[in-house]
Amino acid sequence: MPLYDVEHVTPLTPEQQELLAKALTTIHSKRFNTPRYFVNVRYTDVSTQVVFRGGIPRKYNRLILRTRAGSNRSSDEYLEHCQDVVGKWENIVGKEGEMGLRTVWVNGSLTQALEAGIGRPKTGEEDAWIEANMPHFKELAAAGNEDFIELMKELEAKRKL
Repeated sequence: MPLYDVEHVTPLTPEQQELLAKALTTIHSKRFNTPRYFVNVRYTDVSTQVVFRGGIPRKYNRLILRTRAGSNRSSDEYLEHCQDVVGKWENIVGKEGEMGLRTVWVNGSLTQALEAGIGRPKTGEEDAWIEANMPHFKELAAAGNEDFIELMKELEAKRKL
């Protein structure tokens, strides 16, 4: 569902990538009621990419979030999310000079998606969607699909809370 495209000029260690992916997954799943399994994080080294800002070549770290938009997600909520993303980056990567995360863009235009044969819910309808698709999730987990095994663990843990 959501895709965090992390375009970095600062070299990121595998440990930093993992920590950042886990942090982004956690804040997204909590804020937008999305199962962790559906949060994707992709890294692209753009240190050799030519980017012009204001007609001047620049190199900087940026993060582009592609996600579902919905009337129940306000501009203020997205702004707070961007600020949380920057905070996680600063704690894991740093904020000085080229290490800083200059830009976070939220592209809330994911109209629909199909993943593992299942269409995505509208924003605000996640809980009903999970219940409606639970038999399929269980079937995929029982067939040994590791992603759905993890999803079922997450959903079962959430139910116990």
